[in-house]
Amino acid sequence: MHDLARQLDDASRRSFLQYAAKTALGVTLLPPAFLGAAPGDPNKPVLVPTKKASADAVIFLYMRGGMSQIDTFDPKTDGETKGSTRPVATKADDLQFSNLLPKLGDQAKDISVIRSMTTRTGAHSQASYVMHTGYRQRPGSTHPQLGSWAQHFLGKSDPVLPSSVVISGGNPGPGFLPPDHSPLPIGDPNKGIKDLLPNIEKERMDKRVNLARQFASAFEYYFPHEDVKAYSDFYQQTIKFLSSDASEPFDISKEPQNLRSQYGNHSFGQGCILARRLVEKGVRYVEVKSRRNWDSMHGGTRQLNSLADELDGSVSALMTDLRDRGMLERTMVVVTSEFGRTSKVKGNGGRDHHPNGFSCMLAGGGIKGGQAIGATNEKGREPEPKLEPKDFHATIATAMGMNVEKRFHPKGGGRPSFVGGRGKPIMELLV
Repeated sequence: MHDLARQLDDASRRSFLQYAAKTALGVTLLPPAFLGAAPGDPNKPVLVPTKKASADAVIFLYMRGGMSQIDTFDPKTDGETKGSTRPVATKADDLQFSNLLPKLGDQAKDISVIRSMTTRTGAHSQASYVMHTGYRQRPGSTHPQLGSWAQHFLGKSDPVLPSSVVISGGNPGPGFLPPDHSPLPIGDPNKGIKDLLPNIEKERMDKRVNLARQFASAFEYYFPHEDVKAYSDFYQQTIKFLSSDASEPFDISKEPQNLRSQYGNHSFGQGCILARRLVEKGVRYVEVKSRRNWDSMHGGTRQLNSLADELDGSVSALMTDLRDRGMLERTMVVVTSEFGRTSKVKGNGGRDHHPNGFSCMLAGGGIKGGQAIGATNEKGREPEPKLEPKDFHATIATAMGMNVEKRFHPKGGGRPSFVGGRGKPIMELLV
């Protein structure tokens, strides 16, 4: 063991430990985001928030591909701009939505919209990164998602369950925070974690766990490196997770079929009901990524109606379900995308990328409903005031009780960092 371990550099040790875990336990549970994670601060996280949290949990719904704000939350009447949609009144006096979102319109008193979001990039990958972290991408570094930041500042949300989960798609993960701050990735919400759990008898599993523990302890003894220690902690948490009745919260088959149908019999809808189930069981932060693509640049409006119907039905069902269970007041629901779409409608009915002026929706825990923050002009341009992803992140983080002014210094050097890029919380949104 000693001779073998001495031959490995830091990166090789991390890869070696991951391989050992997979081989010994027969699982693929450890998030791939760990592979690129740098060592985090070994000190204990700040467990006491500086502001009383008004949101215990966040369900972050990500519309992949660039959702058109004009066809959803910032509709227009200008003939050249409005396209195939039109603004209609909602149950909130000062808020209009597109006619494609009637169910969300009925719940508008609990919903607020930011209409003057702006970002500096119109490229999908880079813009998605900014919307997930608040930071622009930089070569050689990654930044944490909000769920990982929350675990750092607020501690774990449950002794066994992960503090954050990502459904149907990846996000930047823990960034420079320790690997045990990684979100648990779920591919298919209908399967939950069934594909991740070892398909072996308990007695054999226990033998593998004991052997793996001995192996990891010896490795850590010879190499007390912070990165190895961080992985070892994550590894022990994974064993604890596998040794418990972990699959039950992830099993949406236990939900009534009529309720599952209300959410929508598609991946996004079933991801939303899984998110509600996980939050109810103690997970603090859940992201659900739409598998369908909102990119209308080439496809035009052929799929707009069905995309909007999916969004309208699933999110309204989620809000209703949370409200019926007494959870909406403490659970924030967020709908966002990497950027918006231009006011000009192309010949095929589609719209180009538009990072300068798009919309995000927030509802539930911590949010004052029934209002629009910011605006664009009749052409969907000139957002005022310009609000950036870092302000969006600071708002959510503040509602969760995180200190957005507290510096974080990555171990081993690097720039001091803040939650979401040290933006300014949009206080008009918060209760």
